[in-house]
Amino acid sequence: MPVPARLRRLCRHVSPQAVLFLLFVFCLFSVFVSAYYLYGWKRGLEPSADAPEPDCGDPPPVAPSRLLPLKPVQAAAPSRTDPLVLVFVESLYSQLGQEVVAILESSRFKYRTEIAPGKGDMPTLTDKGRGRFALIIYENILKYVNLDAWNRELLDKYCVAYGVGIIGFFKANENSLLSAQLKGFPLFLHSNLGLKDCSINPKSPLLYVTRPSEVDKGVLPGEDWTVFQWNHSTYEPVLLAKTRSAESIPHLGADAGLHAALHATVVQDLGLHDGIQRVLFGNNLSFWLHKLVFVDAVAFLTGKRLALPLERYILVDIDDIFVGKEGTRMKVEDVKVRPGEPGGRAGPHLLPAPGRGTSPPFGCHGLIGSACRWRSQ
Repeated sequence: MPVPARLRRLCRHVSPQAVLFLLFVFCLFSVFVSAYYLYGWKRGLEPSADAPEPDCGDPPPVAPSRLLPLKPVQAAAPSRTDPLVLVFVESLYSQLGQEVVAILESSRFKYRTEIAPGKGDMPTLTDKGRGRFALIIYENILKYVNLDAWNRELLDKYCVAYGVGIIGFFKANENSLLSAQLKGFPLFLHSNLGLKDCSINPKSPLLYVTRPSEVDKGVLPGEDWTVFQWNHSTYEPVLLAKTRSAESIPHLGADAGLHAALHATVVQDLGLHDGIQRVLFGNNLSFWLHKLVFVDAVAFLTGKRLALPLERYILVDIDDIFVGKEGTRMKVEDVKVRPGEPGGRAGPHLLPAPGRGTSPPFGCHGLIGSACRWRSQ
Protein backbone atom coordinates (compact mmCIF):
# COMPACT_ATOMS: atom_id res chain seq x y z
CA MET A 1 0.00 0.00 0.00
CA PRO A 2 1.46 3.45 -0.92
CA VAL A 3 2.66 5.67 1.92
CA PRO A 4 0.13 8.53 1.28
CA ALA A 5 -2.71 6.01 1.41
CA ARG A 6 -1.44 4.67 4.70
CA LEU A 7 -1.24 8.19 6.16
CA ARG A 8 -4.81 8.96 5.09
CA ARG A 9 -6.01 5.71 6.63
CA LEU A 10 -4.15 6.45 9.86
CA CYS A 11 -5.62 9.95 10.09
CA ARG A 12 -9.15 8.56 9.71
CA HIS A 13 -8.57 6.32 12.74
CA VAL A 14 -7.26 9.17 14.97
CA SER A 15 -10.01 10.42 17.24
CA PRO A 16 -10.63 14.13 17.93
CA GLN A 17 -9.73 13.51 21.58
CA ALA A 18 -6.28 12.28 20.55
CA VAL A 19 -5.76 15.34 18.37
CA LEU A 20 -6.70 17.67 21.23
CA PHE A 21 -4.36 15.80 23.57
CA LEU A 22 -1.46 16.15 21.14
CA LEU A 23 -2.16 19.88 20.76
CA PHE A 24 -2.23 20.26 24.54
CA VAL A 25 1.13 18.49 24.88
CA PHE A 26 2.65 20.66 22.15
CA CYS A 27 1.40 23.89 23.77
CA LEU A 28 2.70 22.81 27.15
CA PHE A 29 6.10 22.04 25.66
CA SER A 30 6.19 25.47 23.96
CA VAL A 31 5.43 27.21 27.26
CA PHE A 32 8.29 25.40 28.99
CA VAL A 33 10.75 26.25 26.20
CA SER A 34 9.72 29.92 26.21
CA ALA A 35 10.02 30.14 29.99
CA TYR A 36 13.47 28.57 29.86
CA TYR A 37 14.81 31.12 27.38
CA LEU A 38 13.17 34.09 29.07
CA TYR A 39 14.57 33.03 32.44
CA GLY A 40 18.02 32.44 31.01
CA TRP A 41 18.02 35.88 29.37
CA LYS A 42 17.70 37.59 32.73
CA ARG A 43 20.34 35.50 34.47
CA GLY A 44 23.35 37.51 33.36
CA LEU A 45 23.77 38.46 36.99
CA GLU A 46 23.22 35.81 39.61
CA PRO A 47 22.51 36.89 43.21
CA SER A 48 25.40 36.15 45.49
CA ALA A 49 24.87 35.88 49.22
CA ASP A 50 28.40 34.76 50.03
CA ALA A 51 30.59 37.12 48.06
CA PRO A 52 34.20 37.26 49.23
CA GLU A 53 35.70 40.05 51.32
CA PRO A 54 35.91 43.08 48.99
CA ASP A 55 39.52 44.18 49.03
CA CYS A 56 40.42 44.33 45.38
CA GLY A 57 43.80 45.81 46.03
CA ASP A 58 44.78 42.56 47.74
CA PRO A 59 42.40 39.76 46.67
CA PRO A 60 41.47 37.44 49.53
CA PRO A 61 43.00 33.98 49.72
CA VAL A 62 40.84 31.26 48.21
CA ALA A 63 40.79 27.54 48.84
CA PRO A 64 42.32 25.59 45.92
CA SER A 65 38.98 23.88 45.29
CA ARG A 66 37.42 27.24 44.42
CA LEU A 67 39.97 28.03 41.74
CA LEU A 68 39.13 27.07 38.19
CA PRO A 69 41.74 25.30 36.05
CA LEU A 70 44.17 27.60 34.30
CA LYS A 71 44.18 27.67 30.53
CA PRO A 72 47.05 28.94 28.40
CA VAL A 73 46.57 32.30 26.72
CA GLN A 74 47.44 32.42 23.04
CA ALA A 75 49.40 35.49 22.06
CA ALA A 76 47.76 37.87 19.64
CA ALA A 77 48.53 37.11 16.01
CA PRO A 78 48.68 40.45 14.14
CA SER A 79 49.17 38.78 10.77
CA ARG A 80 46.00 36.71 11.21
CA THR A 81 43.55 39.52 12.00
CA ASP A 82 42.59 42.78 10.33
CA PRO A 83 43.06 46.00 12.37
CA LEU A 84 39.30 46.41 12.75
CA VAL A 85 37.25 46.81 15.94
CA LEU A 86 33.83 45.18 16.26
CA VAL A 87 31.59 47.28 18.52
CA PHE A 88 28.38 45.71 19.81
CA VAL A 89 25.94 48.45 20.87
CA GLU A 90 22.47 48.23 22.37
CA SER A 91 21.14 50.72 19.84
CA LEU A 92 22.58 53.00 17.19
CA TYR A 93 21.75 56.03 19.37
CA SER A 94 22.91 54.85 22.79
CA GLN A 95 25.12 57.36 24.60
CA LEU A 96 27.91 54.99 25.63
CA GLY A 97 28.04 53.46 22.16
CA GLN A 98 28.46 56.91 20.65
CA GLU A 99 31.24 57.74 23.13
CA VAL A 100 33.11 54.56 22.20
CA VAL A 101 32.73 55.31 18.50
CA ALA A 102 33.87 58.93 19.03
CA ILE A 103 37.11 57.79 20.67
CA LEU A 104 37.78 55.26 17.91
CA GLU A 105 37.10 57.86 15.24
CA SER A 106 39.30 60.49 16.87
CA SER A 107 42.08 57.91 17.05
CA ARG A 108 41.47 57.01 13.38
CA PHE A 109 40.88 53.36 14.21
CA LYS A 110 38.71 51.39 11.83
CA TYR A 111 35.57 49.97 13.41
CA ARG A 112 32.25 48.34 12.66
CA THR A 113 29.13 48.73 14.81
CA GLU A 114 26.53 46.01 15.21
CA ILE A 115 23.40 45.74 17.33
CA ALA A 116 24.31 43.21 20.02
CA PRO A 117 22.59 39.92 19.14
CA GLY A 118 20.70 38.04 21.80
CA LYS A 119 19.83 34.88 19.97
CA GLY A 120 20.22 36.18 16.44
CA ASP A 121 23.00 35.79 13.93
CA MET A 122 26.58 36.70 14.81
CA PRO A 123 28.52 38.70 12.19
CA THR A 124 30.95 36.68 10.12
CA LEU A 125 34.17 36.59 12.13
CA THR A 126 36.58 35.01 9.65
CA ASP A 127 37.27 35.28 5.95
CA LYS A 128 39.44 32.69 4.18
CA GLY A 129 41.14 31.64 7.39
CA ARG A 130 41.85 35.21 8.51
CA GLY A 131 40.20 36.96 11.45
CA ARG A 132 38.15 39.99 10.48
CA PHE A 133 38.40 41.76 13.86
CA ALA A 134 41.32 42.49 16.18
CA LEU A 135 39.16 43.55 19.15
CA ILE A 136 35.58 43.07 20.38
CA ILE A 137 33.81 45.78 22.42
CA TYR A 138 30.49 45.29 24.20
CA GLU A 139 28.59 48.37 25.31
CA ASN A 140 26.73 46.11 27.75
CA ILE A 141 28.75 43.14 28.99
CA LEU A 142 25.51 41.33 29.88
CA LYS A 143 24.80 41.03 26.15
CA TYR A 144 27.95 38.95 25.89
CA VAL A 145 27.25 36.93 29.04
CA ASN A 146 23.70 36.16 27.90
CA LEU A 147 24.52 35.10 24.36
CA ASP A 148 22.90 31.86 23.32
CA ALA A 149 25.15 28.83 23.60
CA TRP A 150 25.88 28.60 19.88
CA ASN A 151 26.94 32.24 19.37
CA ARG A 152 28.83 32.34 22.68
CA GLU A 153 30.87 29.27 21.75
CA LEU A 154 31.47 30.67 18.28
CA LEU A 155 32.73 34.00 19.62
CA ASP A 156 34.86 32.48 22.39
CA LYS A 157 36.51 30.03 20.00
CA TYR A 158 37.31 32.90 17.65
CA CYS A 159 38.86 34.97 20.45
CA VAL A 160 41.01 32.06 21.64
CA ALA A 161 42.11 30.98 18.17
CA TYR A 162 43.06 34.48 16.98
CA GLY A 163 44.17 36.02 20.28
CA VAL A 164 41.37 38.61 20.26
CA GLY A 165 40.43 40.43 23.48
CA ILE A 166 37.11 41.80 24.72
CA ILE A 167 36.27 45.14 26.37
CA GLY A 168 32.97 45.34 28.24
CA PHE A 169 31.02 47.89 30.25
CA PHE A 170 28.52 47.41 33.06
CA LYS A 171 26.36 50.46 33.79
CA ALA A 172 24.11 49.90 36.80
CA ASN A 173 20.55 51.19 36.96
CA GLU A 174 17.72 51.20 39.49
CA ASN A 175 16.86 47.59 38.62
CA SER A 176 20.39 46.24 39.03
CA LEU A 177 21.10 43.77 41.82
CA LEU A 178 23.17 45.31 44.60
CA SER A 179 25.36 42.22 44.82
CA ALA A 180 25.64 39.55 42.15
CA GLN A 181 28.00 37.17 40.41
CA LEU A 182 28.64 37.48 36.71
CA LYS A 183 27.24 34.28 35.24
CA GLY A 184 29.94 31.83 34.26
CA PHE A 185 32.79 33.84 35.78
CA PRO A 186 34.45 33.88 39.23
CA LEU A 187 33.69 37.60 39.38
CA PHE A 188 31.37 39.44 41.79
CA LEU A 189 29.74 42.82 41.16
CA HIS A 190 28.50 45.35 43.74
CA SER A 191 26.42 48.06 42.09
CA ASN A 192 24.81 51.46 42.69
CA LEU A 193 27.63 52.74 44.87
CA GLY A 194 29.01 56.19 45.51
CA LEU A 195 32.80 56.31 45.27
CA LYS A 196 35.65 58.70 45.98
CA ASP A 197 39.43 59.04 45.66
CA CYS A 198 40.17 57.10 42.48
CA SER A 199 43.73 55.82 42.04
CA ILE A 200 45.61 53.74 39.47
CA ASN A 201 47.23 50.39 40.10
CA PRO A 202 50.91 50.94 39.17
CA LYS A 203 51.38 47.19 38.58
CA SER A 204 48.71 46.97 35.89
CA PRO A 205 50.30 45.66 32.67
CA LEU A 206 47.97 47.54 30.32
CA LEU A 207 48.99 51.10 31.27
CA TYR A 208 50.35 53.03 28.30
CA VAL A 209 49.10 56.62 28.16
CA THR A 210 47.76 56.57 31.72
CA ARG A 211 50.31 57.42 34.39
CA PRO A 212 50.09 55.36 37.61
CA SER A 213 50.95 58.38 39.76
CA GLU A 214 47.67 60.08 38.89
CA VAL A 215 45.12 60.22 41.73
CA ASP A 216 41.70 61.84 41.48
CA LYS A 217 40.95 63.03 44.98
CA GLY A 218 37.37 63.76 45.89
CA VAL A 219 33.94 62.39 45.09
CA LEU A 220 33.48 60.62 41.76
CA PRO A 221 30.48 61.75 39.67
CA GLY A 222 27.28 59.76 40.10
CA GLU A 223 26.07 57.13 42.54
CA ASP A 224 25.68 54.26 40.09
CA TRP A 225 29.19 52.84 40.21
CA THR A 226 29.96 49.13 40.16
CA VAL A 227 33.01 47.58 41.82
CA PHE A 228 34.45 44.15 41.11
CA GLN A 229 35.65 41.35 43.38
CA TRP A 230 37.02 37.98 42.43
CA ASN A 231 38.36 34.67 43.67
CA HIS A 232 40.66 33.82 40.77
CA SER A 233 44.21 34.87 39.94
CA THR A 234 43.22 35.82 36.40
CA TYR A 235 41.88 39.21 37.53
CA GLU A 236 44.00 42.30 38.10
CA PRO A 237 42.65 45.70 39.26
CA VAL A 238 43.38 48.71 37.05
CA LEU A 239 41.47 51.58 38.70
CA LEU A 240 40.59 51.55 42.38
CA ALA A 241 38.44 53.79 44.56
CA LYS A 242 36.96 53.99 48.04
CA THR A 243 33.29 53.87 48.89
CA ARG A 244 31.93 57.10 50.32
CA SER A 245 30.63 55.33 53.43
CA ALA A 246 30.54 51.86 54.98
CA GLU A 247 26.79 51.74 54.34
CA SER A 248 27.41 51.72 50.59
CA ILE A 249 27.79 47.93 50.73
CA PRO A 250 25.36 47.02 53.54
CA HIS A 251 25.97 43.27 53.70
CA LEU A 252 29.74 43.86 53.83
CA GLY A 253 29.72 46.89 56.09
CA ALA A 254 30.14 45.23 59.48
CA ASP A 255 33.65 46.61 59.76
CA ALA A 256 33.50 50.30 60.58
CA GLY A 257 36.68 50.94 58.63
CA LEU A 258 35.62 49.02 55.55
CA HIS A 259 34.97 52.13 53.51
CA ALA A 260 38.70 52.90 53.61
CA ALA A 261 39.45 49.79 51.52
CA LEU A 262 40.11 50.12 47.81
CA HIS A 263 37.72 48.53 45.34
CA ALA A 264 38.27 47.97 41.62
CA THR A 265 36.16 50.03 39.21
CA VAL A 266 38.09 48.68 36.21
CA VAL A 267 39.41 45.13 36.19
CA GLN A 268 41.61 43.27 33.73
CA ASP A 269 41.11 39.58 32.97
CA LEU A 270 44.52 38.14 32.09
CA GLY A 271 42.92 35.18 30.31
CA LEU A 272 43.98 32.50 32.79
CA HIS A 273 40.36 31.39 33.25
CA ASP A 274 39.33 30.60 29.68
CA GLY A 275 42.12 31.87 27.44
CA ILE A 276 40.43 35.20 26.60
CA GLN A 277 41.78 38.53 27.84
CA ARG A 278 39.18 41.09 28.84
CA VAL A 279 38.94 44.55 30.40
CA LEU A 280 35.71 45.35 32.27
CA PHE A 281 34.51 48.81 33.31
CA GLY A 282 32.14 49.41 36.22
CA ASN A 283 30.67 52.53 34.64
CA ASN A 284 30.59 54.38 31.35
CA LEU A 285 33.24 56.69 29.84
CA SER A 286 32.00 59.93 31.41
CA PHE A 287 34.80 59.75 34.01
CA TRP A 288 38.04 61.08 32.48
CA LEU A 289 40.26 58.32 33.84
CA HIS A 290 37.98 55.74 32.25
CA LYS A 291 38.65 57.36 28.88
CA LEU A 292 42.41 57.07 29.36
CA VAL A 293 42.21 53.47 30.53
CA PHE A 294 39.92 52.64 27.61
CA VAL A 295 42.53 53.93 25.16
CA ASP A 296 45.19 51.89 26.98
CA ALA A 297 42.97 48.79 26.92
CA VAL A 298 42.53 49.07 23.15
CA ALA A 299 46.30 49.36 22.73
CA PHE A 300 47.09 46.48 25.09
CA LEU A 301 44.53 44.00 23.77
CA THR A 302 45.63 44.62 20.17
CA GLY A 303 49.34 44.34 20.90
CA LYS A 304 49.82 48.09 20.22
CA ARG A 305 48.45 47.66 16.70
CA LEU A 306 45.70 50.15 17.56
CA ALA A 307 47.67 52.64 19.61
CA LEU A 308 48.64 56.27 19.21
CA PRO A 309 52.23 57.48 19.63
CA LEU A 310 53.04 59.33 22.82
CA GLU A 311 54.09 62.43 20.88
CA ARG A 312 51.55 65.13 20.09
CA TYR A 313 51.86 68.14 17.80
CA ILE A 314 50.40 71.46 18.93
CA LEU A 315 49.85 74.44 16.64
CA VAL A 316 50.00 77.81 18.39
CA ASP A 317 47.99 80.33 16.39
CA ILE A 318 49.11 83.95 16.42
CA ASP A 319 45.48 85.10 16.62
CA ASP A 320 45.07 83.38 19.97
CA ILE A 321 48.10 85.25 21.30
CA PHE A 322 47.33 88.83 20.35
CA VAL A 323 43.69 89.27 19.35
CA GLY A 324 41.93 87.04 21.86
CA LYS A 325 39.30 88.43 24.18
CA GLU A 326 40.73 90.46 27.05
CA GLY A 327 41.29 88.19 30.02
CA THR A 328 41.84 85.14 27.82
CA ARG A 329 44.82 86.33 25.78
CA MET A 330 47.78 83.98 25.98
CA LYS A 331 51.05 85.13 27.49
CA VAL A 332 54.55 83.71 27.50
CA GLU A 333 53.84 81.88 30.78
CA ASP A 334 50.81 80.20 29.23
CA VAL A 335 52.89 78.65 26.46
CA LYS A 336 56.13 77.89 28.25
CA VAL A 337 56.23 74.42 29.83
CA ARG A 338 59.34 73.22 31.65
CA PRO A 339 60.17 69.74 32.92
CA GLY A 340 59.48 69.09 36.57
CA GLU A 341 56.83 71.78 37.05
CA PRO A 342 53.53 69.80 37.26
CA GLY A 343 53.15 68.24 40.70
CA GLY A 344 56.86 68.27 41.39
CA ARG A 345 57.51 65.42 38.96
CA ALA A 346 58.84 65.10 35.45
CA GLY A 347 56.35 66.84 33.22
CA PRO A 348 55.81 66.98 29.47
CA HIS A 349 58.31 68.50 27.05
CA LEU A 350 57.33 70.87 24.30
CA LEU A 351 59.87 70.51 21.50
CA PRO A 352 59.93 72.22 18.12
CA ALA A 353 58.68 69.98 15.38
CA PRO A 354 61.34 68.97 12.84
CA GLY A 355 62.07 71.87 10.53
CA ARG A 356 59.57 74.16 12.25
CA GLY A 357 61.54 76.81 14.14
CA THR A 358 64.65 77.02 16.30
CA SER A 359 63.27 77.53 19.79
CA PRO A 360 65.22 76.08 22.74
CA PRO A 361 64.19 72.50 23.61
CA PHE A 362 62.57 73.43 26.92
CA GLY A 363 59.54 75.07 25.39
CA CYS A 364 57.92 76.57 22.34
CA HIS A 365 57.53 80.17 23.50
CA GLY A 366 59.48 81.29 20.45
CA LEU A 367 57.29 79.37 18.02
CA ILE A 368 54.25 81.60 17.67
CA GLY A 369 52.39 80.50 14.57
CA SER A 370 54.50 77.36 14.33
CA ALA A 371 54.10 73.74 15.36
CA CYS A 372 55.40 72.09 18.52
CA ARG A 373 55.81 68.47 19.46
CA TRP A 374 54.44 67.41 22.85
CA ARG A 375 56.39 64.51 24.25
CA SER A 376 54.80 62.69 27.18
CA GLN A 377 57.22 61.27 29.75
